Amino acid sequence: MSNSFEAMGLLPSLCTHAAKAGLTTPTPIQQQAIPASLADKDVLAVAPTGTGKTAAYVLPLLQHLMSTRRAHDALVLVPTRELALQTAGVFRTCLGQDPKSNRQKAGTPGIITLYGGVDRENQIANLAHDGPRVLIATPGRLLDLVHTGEIDLFTCTRVVLDEGDRLFAPEFFEESATVVEGLPPVRQTSLFSATLPKTLTPILQKLLRKPVEIHIEKPTEKRGLIRQGAFFLEPAQRLPFLKLFFNRDRKSRTIIFVKTKADADQLAATLKKLRVGAAPLHGDLTQTQRTATVASFAEGRMPVLVATDIAARGLDVPDVRTVINFDPPDQAETYLHRIGRTGRNGKTGTALTFCSMSDRQKLRQIEVGAAVKIRILSEEQALPPVDQAEQKHPKAARRP
Repeated sequence: MSNSFEAMGLLPSLCTHAAKAGLTTPTPIQQQAIPASLADKDVLAVAPTGTGKTAAYVLPLLQHLMSTRRAHDALVLVPTRELALQTAGVFRTCLGQDPKSNRQKAGTPGIITLYGGVDRENQIANLAHDGPRVLIATPGRLLDLVHTGEIDLFTCTRVVLDEGDRLFAPEFFEESATVVEGLPPVRQTSLFSATLPKTLTPILQKLLRKPVEIHIEKPTEKRGLIRQGAFFLEPAQRLPFLKLFFNRDRKSRTIIFVKTKADADQLAATLKKLRVGAAPLHGDLTQTQRTATVASFAEGRMPVLVATDIAARGLDVPDVRTVINFDPPDQAETYLHRIGRTGRNGKTGTALTFCSMSDRQKLRQIEVGAAVKIRILSEEQALPPVDQAEQKHPKAARRP
């Protein structure tokens, strides 16, 4: 395997821009995926976040588009708006452009993001780019533009499905499958995924042709101790407990994970009535709302985030002290993703899971599947410790 991007045969301009962005030495996934893609082979890559998978498909896609005179398209299908914007930034950086600018530059491939929650007319205007295009799209908005005739999927001769496990999860399955059915039969296809559930097997057999398979282990990360505990209380008891919880600690960053968008809206509104700075984060918010919410949370102006899993995927905010699972998740992988929002950069964090008595088997399945030990807590153990300021002013601390 090559230990430099130049040795892989990438264009000098791509190597130069990549180096300026800090991409100087290829990561293991880049060492394997880039040569395979440049050789027009399909790729199946299973790799966790932080291994460099985005650049592993961005660089060869740009190489192909910049080396041809044909005005064809590359499609990158992603599950969320946040990932679409993040991916577009990597494409622009590797072209030597401002990663946050939406302006299309003549003479280079157009980098066009397509996602819901914003004005579709601006996105349609960007599609008029003269030359090869990279379409970075969420399934719903892409199909919307296909159905109105703005996009012809048969022009997409190179396709990447990023976070394939999410794209073919129940929330996106029907839309993603419809996109795949509309693609040209002759194409190069790559699928990148953090996990590879067995349910994906029949899909992969139809999607990929003799793919180069790449499996990258999660790199060792400096993590602090995460205190993991479960507190048994029924749903009707959870809001009163949260009232006690935030009476003790109103300022530390806390993420509460819930099942649905409606749950996020309702719980955030209830906490605000209790004078707790809280806001929901879910897929029905506009991009502007989601960006503002995450910024407010990261800056400490709004200490509590009530989030669904899909909205919080990839969320990286430092100094999150506590993660609360309002209900135990159905999968061990989801549990690990959630609690991974705390205990970052070597700092200590707390992961608290609310359970009903009927959830005992589910809790045990999480322990086995995630290879963790979750301690059963009393109410006092589940609450934040009382700090010295609150001990000096106990009445103020208990004020709702």
